[in-house]
Amino acid sequence: MSLKINLAQGESILIGKAKVQNGGSGRCVLIVSGSENVLREKRIMREKDATTPVRRLYFLTQSIYLADDKPILFDLYHQIAREAVAAWPILTGPITDIGELILVERYYDALMACHALVDIERELMGEAAEETPK
Repeated sequence: MSLKINLAQGESILIGKAKVQNGGSGRCVLIVSGSENVLREKRIMREKDATTPVRRLYFLTQSIYLADDKPILFDLYHQIAREAVAAWPILTGPITDIGELILVERYYDALMACHALVDIERELMGEAAEETPK
């Protein structure tokens, strides 16, 4: 199966462990075939930005998505998930759903579900909207 990706000038993505950036003067189209994980730059959270319980959960879910040896991160994921539920009990259902997606190896879907939770956490904290996850 192939994935068609349109990149704006200067935009970058991760394909597996490689960062690919559009260095041209306009948009470019990439066709990616194979089984490597792909993640747009705007969806990448850096560890230093994982400053809240849900952001830490997002960062860890992202790490699982990108990792070669995913099971090594599962115990840490469960610990961070418990911390996020303790901080925001109202998010217990969605956090449980994310854990179930991870169990059935739907890692990208789990990451996108976490992405939505970052926005919800921001609202719960009363913060002004900003681009997620950065």
